[in-house]
Amino acid sequence: MDIQNDARRLASIGTFFITLGWVAVIWALVAGLLWFIDLAGRASFNIVEALALSANAIGLPIFAAFVLAGFGYALRLYALDVLSRK
Repeated sequence: MDIQNDARRLASIGTFFITLGWVAVIWALVAGLLWFIDLAGRASFNIVEALALSANAIGLPIFAAFVLAGFGYALRLYALDVLSRK
């Protein structure tokens, strides 16, 4: 019975990390889009340069957010594996 409670708690922690990761992905995409619109409107950048700069700036945050969400999915899968062995 104690293993079930621990697995349930681990799954809820995994759900928290999944939610946090996807919120971070959406946040990075919106920030990148707004930054792209700002750069594309300036006279010193053309649209390709603005796209390259904004894509370069949001690459690492999106990768980190996907890693965070993946960690949450791994926690949930581990909790499911523990429950299936019992």
